[in-house]
Amino acid sequence: MPSAVVQALSSKVSDHCPLLIAGNVTVKRYRGFRFEAFWPRLQGYHDIVAAAWGRSTRLTNPFLRLHVKLQRTSKALRRWARGLIGHTKILIKAASQLIGILDVVQDYRELTVYEIRLKRDVKARLLALTAVEKLRAKQASRLTAIQAAEANAKLFYLQANGRRRKNYISSIQTDVGISFAHDDKAAKLFEHYSRHFGTPPPRDFSLNWEQLGINRHDLSSLEEAFTEEEIKAVIVEIAAEKAPGPDGYIGIFFQKNWEIIKNDLLSAF
Repeated sequence: MPSAVVQALSSKVSDHCPLLIAGNVTVKRYRGFRFEAFWPRLQGYHDIVAAAWGRSTRLTNPFLRLHVKLQRTSKALRRWARGLIGHTKILIKAASQLIGILDVVQDYRELTVYEIRLKRDVKARLLALTAVEKLRAKQASRLTAIQAAEANAKLFYLQANGRRRKNYISSIQTDVGISFAHDDKAAKLFEHYSRHFGTPPPRDFSLNWEQLGINRHDLSSLEEAFTEEEIKAVIVEIAAEKAPGPDGYIGIFFQKNWEIIKNDLLSAF
């Protein structure tokens, strides 16, 4: 491992000394957009999506137009969620600390009417923030069979961390050595699959389909245009909270905003 340090620690009793291995290799985490499954329940969500999606664009290519509208909507949703919810982890710690201070004050004197009202409001805010964290942990865990109210956040975090560790590749060994850095691993993987899935070699033999006697089928129906009913049926059936795409959107976004985005989706199809 690059930039790793091994240090022998002292031992007071045993004649063996433990070894401490430390490294400064950081794991790059995804910092892009991720659609939160609970956003459609919040007040003002549909107005934000309608305003961002309805902005005019001069693009005539339906695929580029859909891409631009998805990007615009993601930026608008991130700003809206940041202003409405804020940094939940910091707010939870601040609310817990404020409640603890009021509890200590209550041991020495009676709280005023304003302090009692403040404590009540902060507790309500704390419950809302913890619910948001629980819903985020459930979405990251991909446990769709368990409701957020039926389990604690620790279960969801254990599942999410287990998935992250399982999907993480710490090193790649090749004929020239072992790669630990992210860029080196990406280059090795690209080189490997490019070699295996590159241009196919010319064939020396082929199949004589006439001699095989396979019946021909009319497949012209596969070239017919998709109807709105077919596309909507597929969108309704996809998983609501699973398999986010490269743009960070999940199925529930398309399900909840079908009437807003359907024209651009139909044009792309």
